[in-house]
Amino acid sequence: MKSQSFNIVIYPPVDIFQKALTVSKKLEKNGGLFVLNDKNRFPHITIYITEFPVKNIPKIRKTLREFAAKTKPFHVTSLKYRQSKEGYIDVEYRKSKEMKNLQKKIVSLLNPWREGLLRPKDRARMSEVSKAQQRNIMCYGYRGVGAEFVPHLTFTKLKKFDKSALAKIEKLNFSFDIEKIGLFYLGDYGTCRKLIEIFDLS
Repeated sequence: MKSQSFNIVIYPPVDIFQKALTVSKKLEKNGGLFVLNDKNRFPHITIYITEFPVKNIPKIRKTLREFAAKTKPFHVTSLKYRQSKEGYIDVEYRKSKEMKNLQKKIVSLLNPWREGLLRPKDRARMSEVSKAQQRNIMCYGYRGVGAEFVPHLTFTKLKKFDKSALAKIEKLNFSFDIEKIGLFYLGDYGTCRKLIEIFDLS
């Protein structure tokens, strides 16, 4: 069965998109391994990364289209910039009740279309992650579900942790009203490499 990895995301409005591109570009000087753009590295907040059989793409699109048509836009509040020990740099978002519900509904709607598939990367990392993340991978094909969900927008990944990287980066406000969700093919470093469809909330 032919399958691929997909990223279902919150797709930001133009002003947030441009701010993310600006920060990502500045971090390139610190050795960023990628720079966000509007072609194959789209700014986004991941909701669900998983493996789907390619034959299920039409059903996934239809499910997301119907979900978006019944879902009202809501506000998301950006918090601090962060850098992980692996060198990922992002802005974190408040995990509001609406944000948690958005993920919960999308995962429960799309998980059946996975048909039990796991990404090779998740199979390989099973022994390195927490018990809660192992359970999520087995149940949903994605470790960052429920209590393990940390909403964030990634700017880049550095080769290694660099505590000075954020020193010269202006602290911008990345809060916005969510009006669109997107379905993308997953790229390296958790990026969105190719757009399949954007869905407007009602």
